Formats: sequence, C-alpha cells, structure tokens
Amino acid sequence: MANSLRPTLLLLHGPGQSPPAWQGVVERLDPSWPMFAPWLKGLKPTGGPKDFSVAPAVDDLFNTMELRGIEQADLVGFSLGGLVALRAAAKHPGRIAHLVLVSTPAIPPQSALTMQRRLISLLPASKFTADAPKDLALRGLDALLAIDAHTDLKLVSAPSLVVVSSADPAGPDSAATYGKGLHAAVRKLQAPDTDLPAHAPVELARFIEDFCSDRLAGEPA
Repeated sequence: MANSLRPTLLLLHGPGQSPPAWQGVVERLDPSWPMFAPWLKGLKPTGGPKDFSVAPAVDDLFNTMELRGIEQADLVGFSLGGLVALRAAAKHPGRIAHLVLVSTPAIPPQSALTMQRRLISLLPASKFTADAPKDLALRGLDALLAIDAHTDLKLVSAPSLVVVSSADPAGPDSAATYGKGLHAAVRKLQAPDTDLPAHAPVELARFIEDFCSDRLAGEPA
C-alpha cells in the first residue's frame, strides 16, 4: 500500500540526459514511494524555450508540483539537476523535506567544463541520442559554467545529503563546500565517472532511501 503521507520523491536529471536516466535507481527504491522524474525546463528536445537557466527551471518545477498536487517533496538532483534542486530548496524551503545532491559542483571547475564543452562541440550529432541531443548537452554545460551555488546555501533548511564519485576531481571541494554550508551528510561512491545514477544505482538508491527515511547508513566520506 502506498504511503500517501510520505513526500513525493522528485528526481532531476543532468545536462545531456533525459528523465529515464534515473531508471536504474528507481527500480531499486521502495515501489510504494510516490516518485516522479520531470524534464528540466529548457533541456527537453521538443517544445518550449531553447535556452536553459536555473530560475525558469525552478519555477517550472514548482508549477509541476502544483499541477500534481505535491505539497512537499524529497528532492534529488544530479549535476545540473542538483543545482536546480539547491535553488528550489533555497527558494521554497518549506516545500522540500530532504535535499540530495549527486555529483553536483558547488563551484563548477571552469577549465574542465570549458574543455568538455569544446570537445562536445567537435563531436558529430550522430554521437548523441534523440532524447539528449548535442545542442542540449552544450546548453547544459553553458548553464553549469554560469552558476555559483554559494548564494543559496544559507537559505536551505532541509536536511541535506551530498553524494560524490571517487572519479570526480572536484568531488572533495564540492563535498567540503556543501558539507559546511548546508551542514550536509557526505557520502562517496566508487564509480568510473561522475554519472552515479548510471554506474552506482544500487548504492545510490540505498543512500537516497535511507536518508529520506532519516536513517542514513554508512560512514562519511
């Protein structure tokens, strides 16, 4: 039986991704937990504006919550989705029960992101999928290059968890920034890259489930 009193879990994807990127995690969560993975406004291949920015994405997220009758959410975001989640938790703190940031840069490493953007710009469009085409990946990276999440930290009141990848060179800095600024719990997962929903879905699902149930297991990173 579904627990109607439990906040709905909202899962926000990263740049160059689509909502099904969370499928491996969703399959390992309690099936009675109400959950939904929306598109980030500005990153959907069809319809809507073609430029992404955090503020409209946050407004669209809360519009979606209103339309679905979601009063309070457990909010999880990966990378760019984590920055949207952070801004959402800062803008409407009473609506967010728990905040989980996955591979989310506190201050985007400008040199690495710039190089990544250059490399992606050189790839042919055929290397990308219809759900996550090249132009969306580039727009997502542009958004990461433009964001500094520090201003939102003092406004967040929800219990927070930061999950970083062992392969992320910026992970320790992000963990330290969020750990201090949000008084967040920090966990590290072994993975070949930063895409933890794809490469560590079992462990990530366990961290999300335990944290949002107020019983986080494991040792701090």
